[in-house]
Amino acid sequence: MQQLRPAALAYLAVVTAGALAALTAATVQLPAHPEHVHVLLVLSPIFVLAIYLKSSMTAQVSLSAHVPILIAAYLIGGWSVACLVGVSATVLDRRKPISRVLFNNAQWVLMGLAGGLIFDTMGGEEMQTLPPNGFSPELLPPIVLSIAAVIAVNAGLMLGILALQEQIKPSAIWRNMVVASVGPYFAYGLLGLLMAVLWSIGGGFAAALVLLPLLVARRAFNQYAEQREAYESTIRALVQAVETKDHYTRGHSERVSRASVLIARVIDMREDRAEALRYAGILHDVGKLGVPTRVLQKTGPLSDMEFAAIKRHPRNGTEMVRGIAFLEEAYNGIMHHHERLDGRGYPLGLSGNDIPEFARIIAVADAFDSMTSTRSYRGARDVSEALTELEKCAGTQFDHSMVQALIAALQREPWTTVAPADRRQLDIEIGSPTFDHDDPTANLPTAPDPQVAAEAAASEALNDRMLHRRDVLRRGGWS
Repeated sequence: MQQLRPAALAYLAVVTAGALAALTAATVQLPAHPEHVHVLLVLSPIFVLAIYLKSSMTAQVSLSAHVPILIAAYLIGGWSVACLVGVSATVLDRRKPISRVLFNNAQWVLMGLAGGLIFDTMGGEEMQTLPPNGFSPELLPPIVLSIAAVIAVNAGLMLGILALQEQIKPSAIWRNMVVASVGPYFAYGLLGLLMAVLWSIGGGFAAALVLLPLLVARRAFNQYAEQREAYESTIRALVQAVETKDHYTRGHSERVSRASVLIARVIDMREDRAEALRYAGILHDVGKLGVPTRVLQKTGPLSDMEFAAIKRHPRNGTEMVRGIAFLEEAYNGIMHHHERLDGRGYPLGLSGNDIPEFARIIAVADAFDSMTSTRSYRGARDVSEALTELEKCAGTQFDHSMVQALIAALQREPWTTVAPADRRQLDIEIGSPTFDHDDPTANLPTAPDPQVAAEAAASEALNDRMLHRRDVLRRGGWS
């Protein structure tokens, strides 16, 4: 967000101006309520330190411990205290880009203002001390509505900046981020109520005890994140191994992953599925580890047996990553990214909508990057030429809607073709006849000899039986 688009910059200016107006009003009001100074002095340091309690529940949703503290601030001291507590996080935000610092702190201020005003408007009373008759259930409606206001302001501000700066459709932001975070954030908001109740009973120290469960939750979430990071490291090591065997595709997997996600955004794919698609794009060629290096680096035409070896890489890749639990739907993308809409692809010859959506996306991204990258037999084509070729093949080899989605995505986000590779490093000459199974403009090998095809089919059947037996053993029985 360092280089802001003009619309995003204007949006940031309006949000910051609104927050400054709220802070000015809160500062003016503070001297008239000296009892609020104590609340401010206690909650502000806690709010600052809460940055260390942020927990990532999923790739899309992170929970911040700032939320319950902000809610407790207006329940105890009103909207003015919440605004001033909200801006205190500036102390630890200084290393971030100034645009992020301004937006984050303005966001907290406006969230505190909205929640506090709704609470006051609905008849809520400050909870610095517990009434003689204890906590009144009549306070619940204004508290619940104020928490809803906090969540709504947070969602609205995030929707605005992401739509204007990242060019993500508001509907996608709403479905993938806002809806997914409402429940967790509301539960976090109720911790703010608990903090206020404990404050009214035992003061600031008692209220701070609410943060202890957050420490436990943070540890659990961090363990999950560490496990996920370990998987990612394994994935990248596998990809690196593939690219070591096949020099001219260096960086290909990352680019296919990026192009796949661009398509996913245009078709409004859910964010959790887009994340799985990203992994599928990275890993789509990992099965090439099982293909002989001499076949991958061959500059002449492939024999039938060599082509059969190439055609096994989707199956190989699927089996190599099957044990990574969080990939789930990514398996389909890895397995079927060389299927064709007309049924002439491999490994299963699926056609039309029988081909999984992930595979139809990756097929387009894979071919696009192949054409816009330097290969052993030609230089990189420009983007417009590659897109024209994809359109020619839409309906037969590629899904027309996915091709159009890529075209729409590249109108919003430019793509740089890969510069020619170092000939001395590759030790090959452009112009050598070869076969590239990713490039739709390359010539396919002639139909395989029937005997060779039979041998390949027998090998595949044997492999399937072995994999089936392994799966039965893993399940501990037959079902």
